[in-house]
Amino acid sequence: MKYRLIGGLTVFIVAAGICVGAGAFSARRVEAKEAVQSRETDAASRNEPVLQESGREEAERIETVNSQPTGDTVLMRGGGAEYLRGIDGWSFGGSAEPLMTAANFPQTAPDQVFESGEEGSPEEEEAESEYEDLALANVAHYVNVRAEATTDSSVLGKIYNGAVAQILETVEGENGQWFRIVSGNVEGYIKSEYFLWGDAAADAIDEYVTRYANVVVSRLNVRENPGTDSKRIGYVVNGEKIQILENQGEWLQVQYTEEKTGFVAAEFVTISEEFVYAKTLEEEAAELAAKRALEERQHESETQVTEDTAITVTPPSGNYGSNSELRNEIVNYAMQFLGNRYVHGGQSLVSGTDCSGFTSLLYAEFGYSLSRTPSGQLSNAGRSISYEEIQPGDIICYGSGKRCTHVALYIGDGQIIHAANPRKGVVTGNATYDTILGVKNIID
Repeated sequence: MKYRLIGGLTVFIVAAGICVGAGAFSARRVEAKEAVQSRETDAASRNEPVLQESGREEAERIETVNSQPTGDTVLMRGGGAEYLRGIDGWSFGGSAEPLMTAANFPQTAPDQVFESGEEGSPEEEEAESEYEDLALANVAHYVNVRAEATTDSSVLGKIYNGAVAQILETVEGENGQWFRIVSGNVEGYIKSEYFLWGDAAADAIDEYVTRYANVVVSRLNVRENPGTDSKRIGYVVNGEKIQILENQGEWLQVQYTEEKTGFVAAEFVTISEEFVYAKTLEEEAAELAAKRALEERQHESETQVTEDTAITVTPPSGNYGSNSELRNEIVNYAMQFLGNRYVHGGQSLVSGTDCSGFTSLLYAEFGYSLSRTPSGQLSNAGRSISYEEIQPGDIICYGSGKRCTHVALYIGDGQIIHAANPRKGVVTGNATYDTILGVKNIID
């Protein structure tokens, strides 16, 4: 015989039926009635006495087998059968064999009746916080993750403020309580005083999660305000993700560039969440090295132009052994500006330009004059070829219908370099990321 507690109901599961105390749903009334009728039918087929409705009304109380604040559950006898009458008046039983006796009926004292949410209730056990083992770093900048629960043990990594960790165990270490945690690729020990955990972590989690809109259409407009009648300030393309600042239902406010926010339609994105995790010493060293390399590359590019020592390229009149060498030189020259800013209408490969400015300024260094607009480059630059004929150094024109809205330089292996937008700057990417209107061969 087993029982469990569900909300405000005390449910006893027995061999022949179910007794429900402290209220019942109407659906269970129907089920109970059908169960009684079924047992009565079975009893009649065996010539066993059946307690009819009238017999139930005349049945005598044998004893109270369970008492609740709202009424009694009692064992009754009538018409040759024993059965239970619950607090709401519906019955279980109907055969000559006793359904239950006072001796084997589980007793529940009033102080054992659980209300939903009370301490010890199954709801409390089942509703254990999903953040029970979650810890959030709560420090000014970062704290070291150590190999042992002592401050003189080796450092395995760093966890920064707001980073998420899972608590594996709590131990007594140097000067008090420490957590053994895992975060990212780091597993080690940190003093518990540097974390929020349990309810405190659950309350603060929204401050440390970053939500992103992941674009699932070929091109998605970014607007100044929510609504399709609002001014378009730019666009993002399939596969891009942008940080969500506020979810307004059908529209999401996003961080379009470092300086500018905008709105995108929620139906064209999926939303993902990202947390910050601890870093191993090796991971942090690699990130710092990559950052320094980018800064040095940008500084060298600025210095070259400022001091008039930029790569000097002579038009292809004999300095290149072949057009193939010229194409490679154009690509190599363009790659120097990877990571630079996008500036609408800008006239500098170093301080910033836009998509058509990027390609026209590149080719100007090699003695070619191209239109300053995407549509002009599609119409007038070089000669048109198919994508199957494309070579490094060719220009790809993108858009919809017959209108060219973007251009990029093909660098080989299905990749391009282009001044993408104010948020991304000069980047490389897949050449077929958007609808191609045409390919322009400038060189031959």
